[in-house]
Amino acid sequence: MTPGDAALAVGLDAAAAALLGFAAWTAIRSREKPSAVPFAALLGTLTVWALTTTVTELSMLTTVPFSTSAVPALQIGAILLFPYVWMVYALGYTGRGIGLTKWRIALLLALIAPLVAAGVAIFAEAGQDVVEEALIGVVVIELLLLLVLFTYGTYLVVDLGRTHDRVSKLHVALLAGGGAAPYVLSVVGTSGTAADGSSVGLFVAGVCLSVAAVRYPLLTGFPKTDYVARERVVEDLQEAVFVVDWDGRVLDANETAGRTFGGDPDAMVGAALPAVVAGLDGVDLSAGAAGTTTLGTTRGRRQFQYSVSAVGGRRDGDAVARTILLRDVTDRETREQRLTVLNRVLRHNLRNELDVVLAHADRIDDDDTRTTVRDGIAEAVALSTKARDAEQIMTARTEAPRPVDVVAVAANVVDRHGDGDSAAAVTLQAPDELVVTTHRSVVERVLSELVENALAHAGEAPTVVVAVAQHRDGAVELTVADDGPGVPERERRLIADGTESQLEHGSGIGLWLVNWGVVQLGGDLRFGESDRGGAAVTVRLYR
Repeated sequence: MTPGDAALAVGLDAAAAALLGFAAWTAIRSREKPSAVPFAALLGTLTVWALTTTVTELSMLTTVPFSTSAVPALQIGAILLFPYVWMVYALGYTGRGIGLTKWRIALLLALIAPLVAAGVAIFAEAGQDVVEEALIGVVVIELLLLLVLFTYGTYLVVDLGRTHDRVSKLHVALLAGGGAAPYVLSVVGTSGTAADGSSVGLFVAGVCLSVAAVRYPLLTGFPKTDYVARERVVEDLQEAVFVVDWDGRVLDANETAGRTFGGDPDAMVGAALPAVVAGLDGVDLSAGAAGTTTLGTTRGRRQFQYSVSAVGGRRDGDAVARTILLRDVTDRETREQRLTVLNRVLRHNLRNELDVVLAHADRIDDDDTRTTVRDGIAEAVALSTKARDAEQIMTARTEAPRPVDVVAVAANVVDRHGDGDSAAAVTLQAPDELVVTTHRSVVERVLSELVENALAHAGEAPTVVVAVAQHRDGAVELTVADDGPGVPERERRLIADGTESQLEHGSGIGLWLVNWGVVQLGGDLRFGESDRGGAAVTVRLYR
């Protein structure tokens, strides 16, 4: 090597050490962020490689003994250590996790086994030829395994850019090129010497990794987490969304999260989630968790429904983080509380007062007035009873569905409404048994309401048929048919639309009660005409 070549090599090595040292210091200052520690270790290893190479080149350029026996050892150590650090960084950076798996354990054992074999040969005082062959074998095997580690780490980085369009291709090129340059150029060389090739490779690595550290967010979180989450969560969702790592640090937050909890989403990155959202201390935020909690917001303390899901990769068990969705349900909870209180007043307090009025109605002397008052009070009492039934239907969702013989349920309803001295005829058409996993109380209440509605509107001597049948697709159909005037089209339309207004409303809550019950059962409600010209209302339950 000529003095000019040696001087050029020293300059390249020194520049590489400076660039790599700058990037390493940047990573160390941000060591609390995800991927910062592995990235700092990666850059530190390359910095040691560049410094030791600089010292070696200086010793060749001058007569001053810069290099000592420790320098080559450090240089070789850095060269051998780099593939390990590179793979660890690539695993963490691409969201694969750096924990031990059975394949990684097997790889570590493969790395250790040749060293153990060589040690056994030496301590067993084997012949010199045997020891030399063992050492050569160890070197070859270790180099091959190191090549595997380095190649796998490079593949992970390149695959990240290949599978995610949001990842800049230049970003991937700088990262992969910076990691590969020292090895590739050391082997290829620039002027026939490994030293020159190594110097150029280290300089290229310094340039690439320094630019990548300044230009791209290498320390803000796992890109795979960021891009997978962004693919699944729309930025302008009305719900607050946080993406956190498994240590509870914020990797990403949408604009709604910033507005709700008062902060810049970018400034939230790297902070512990409870420090950003007041009230999350002690809340279970493991994958799959869900519930309701009270949190501090820019509008004061409000109730939120939260759900936690794992951000996964393309394979099962490849989760890299968690997505936490927070939905403000304060208004909904308040509305449900109002409905609960009003329902209690309607079905309990008001009914008690009506019972008192009804008891005093007999003191009215005029027969027509007394009858009118009693009928009106009876209607109001029946209305409060239906309100109670509606509440029972809606609370049935807290019970687990169980196998129910719907034929037996229908028979009970028919027997209850077919008894008495009225001219009504209520009959049942059904097989001996038909079992469905459902809510018995809801099925019975729905059938009772349909039969009562048919009897109330079908004339002086109504005929009502309750039919239970299994459809050929497996569904079970419960049909109540009568010979009355049928269900008005206006009533059907209101139920189908699911809304009422002051101008457009039904004549009562009976059909609404039926509709709520069918929804609770996960079935369908259908209106048709019976063979007798009246209404045929069918409840379809899916098995």
